[in-house]
Amino acid sequence: MTISIAARDPGSAQYGVAVASAFPAVGSVCPWVSADGALVTQSWDAGADYGEALLYLLECGFSLPTAADALVAGREGSVGLQLHGIDNAGNTYAHTGEKCVDHADHFTAEAYTVAGDLLASPDVIDAVAAAFEQANGRFTDRLLTALEASEAAGGDKRGDNLSAAVLVYGEPAKLYHNLRVDSPGQPIADLREAYESALETERGMDDKKMQTFWGDDVPETIRQYPIRY
Repeated sequence: MTISIAARDPGSAQYGVAVASAFPAVGSVCPWVSADGALVTQSWDAGADYGEALLYLLECGFSLPTAADALVAGREGSVGLQLHGIDNAGNTYAHTGEKCVDHADHFTAEAYTVAGDLLASPDVIDAVAAAFEQANGRFTDRLLTALEASEAAGGDKRGDNLSAAVLVYGEPAKLYHNLRVDSPGQPIADLREAYESALETERGMDDKKMQTFWGDDVPETIRQYPIRY
């Protein structure tokens, strides 16, 4: 099973993905974000062949539906693909190939998309969407809340997840914008713990101890951590 949400935060113009799977290292394969959008490649046929190409096409000015349709039509493995996301013009896209394993489906809304396969029931996708719409706070926090709702609704029909990740593109970059857990058991709960730890570290960059150590002018490169995408 892989369950994921791709979204745009209208207030901050951030793009983000939260994803969990019974597949190991889902964060290295499925989520893709940039200044031009957020998308997820999952199920049987997934990864950089889609993600890198789509981000490049978005940067070139193509809409996500146009770019995704072209890639899906030209690739045999797309019958085993789930691909969904949103671009910087607000266009959403979702594809669930006929070889994706039940329960497999997707959902699109104005500012986000949700998709999953090998789910315990259709309720999982509904729960993720509802949780995201009702959540408050930081964009990353809302994505994690949506992912947590998937577990509460039954999650993977086979049992425990093996990995989970959250990936957010936004300025300024924050430690909690790029987090992965690659261990069996409760990776979604562990991802939340990693998020809280990253928040605490970020808070430490702004306290009076930093001023005492560095003086009045704390270098901005000390306060911020440019992260990889």
